[in-house]
Amino acid sequence: MRRRHCDAGDLELGGGLEILLNAVLDPAPAGDEIEVSLASPRVARELPAWARLSGHEVVEEGGADGKSLVVIRRGSIRRVLAAPLPARDEPARLRAGAFHTGDLRGIAGEPPAEVDATAGFVPIGAVAEAGAPAFDWTLNRADRVWSDDVAQLVEGASAAQWDASRDIPWRDARALPAFLEQAVCQVVTFIAQNEYAAYYVPARFMARLNPEYAEVLLWLAGHVHDEARHIEVFTKRAVLNGAHGYALASTQRSLHTLLEESDFTCSALLLNVLGEGSFIDLLQFVERYAPDPATAAAARLAHRDELRHVRFGITHVRRALARDPSLVTRLVAAAENRASKLVDLTGISPVVSEALTIMATASMQPADISEAAASVRSLMRSGAVNRVSRLQEAGFDEPTARHLSDLHTPNLM
Repeated sequence: MRRRHCDAGDLELGGGLEILLNAVLDPAPAGDEIEVSLASPRVARELPAWARLSGHEVVEEGGADGKSLVVIRRGSIRRVLAAPLPARDEPARLRAGAFHTGDLRGIAGEPPAEVDATAGFVPIGAVAEAGAPAFDWTLNRADRVWSDDVAQLVEGASAAQWDASRDIPWRDARALPAFLEQAVCQVVTFIAQNEYAAYYVPARFMARLNPEYAEVLLWLAGHVHDEARHIEVFTKRAVLNGAHGYALASTQRSLHTLLEESDFTCSALLLNVLGEGSFIDLLQFVERYAPDPATAAAARLAHRDELRHVRFGITHVRRALARDPSLVTRLVAAAENRASKLVDLTGISPVVSEALTIMATASMQPADISEAAASVRSLMRSGAVNRVSRLQEAGFDEPTARHLSDLHTPNLM
């Protein structure tokens, strides 16, 4: 047991005295005593009642040098139903004054392998109080959600934000010929349609993810924010000049299968690696052949975001496969299951491929149209090659990567 002195000056209960006393008593072990010096005898007389209600005990009362002295012994009752807060850790590392997400967990930087599925909203480093309701998280294992570079991807997403209202040169997309405007409208309508799926899929997993994996939660939130902006920018481009495009049923069917996948890692393969991986090739094509600066800027900025999404999928799947090579069977089965529902889709919709061709053509002369059509076919071939490369980077051997690439929906996403 130890005794410490606390000069309370002219503080009163209800006027800050209880705050000072709790600040001294709360971290102290049961049995420790504090000698409180008070300017007011009246306040000194009120302290025994306050101490009893707070679970403590006044063990001495007196006075000296014109002040009242009250000794309070710390009781065993705690105001928070939890173990005492642990000793302070080393201060977080700052790099050039910045606190990076990768340093959130200290030097180790590794998340717990498995966490309590019933734990609630407990921030990293916090001590949970007893008595909270039981939650029911379903994503409670790091090997089901983690990516080794997730913190860096969160940083990148924060640093690369852009504004779909002000960062696009909208005025520069006003003077296209009607046939060309119609083609652009159809292409960006197709892109926006696909971006809805890329929005809803990560959003569905957010409500299932244990908050202990805060970095992944931040990543998913950033992913959703990116996709909301993509929906916004491509919808704006579609309606900018009054044209209308088709929301194709074949696209709806393909995207619906993404919403049916409930496994996080299988979804990362289907959406991030295969779907968004194919989409970055499409966005590069659109930027290259865009007939106006606004369409080019929208494609370029969306492409930059999608690169992060693809990177997360690759590094997450690679990490999962490295820890459990048998997982390849489940991942291939997920792709085969999706493909089995889309067997009658034999290629990208002619409505979209024709619109891409018109966008890419220098004129409506036959030779130019032929060259543009060849460019669209080249996009599809290079997309297949790039898919295989990304799948191998994600940890699949070449035969499996080719099989998965061949299974991927012709809708691209």
